[in-house]
Amino acid sequence: MNTTIKTPQQLADDARQTASDAIDTTRAYAQNAVNAAGEKVRDLRRDAEPAVEQLAARVQQAVQRGLDAASTTSARAQRRFEQAADVTGKYIADQPMRSVLIAAAAGAAITALIVLASRRRDDY
Repeated sequence: MNTTIKTPQQLADDARQTASDAIDTTRAYAQNAVNAAGEKVRDLRRDAEPAVEQLAARVQQAVQRGLDAASTTSARAQRRFEQAADVTGKYIADQPMRSVLIAAAAGAAITALIVLASRRRDDY
């Protein structure tokens, strides 16, 4: 059994050494925690990249399908408009007098609607 009595200086040195050891241990623990967190973030990022790329590809495909559908619809509408113009042209060629009378009646009806609308505005 060692019963040596330590001087106050030795006790202070022992306390300083214990505190220094505790600080070093705490620093090492904190560094390990930071390293582990960094690895976890890198792992999450690596795991998330394929999902983000897959989502971007799906969005791009959806946009392309929308553009294709709009283009198809536009082409279909243009063909129908051309067909209607052809049918109208044939009708006018086959029935010129009736076409003039229909056009005159339509013009008169539109004019009457415009006159009625302008009178109602003046009444307010």
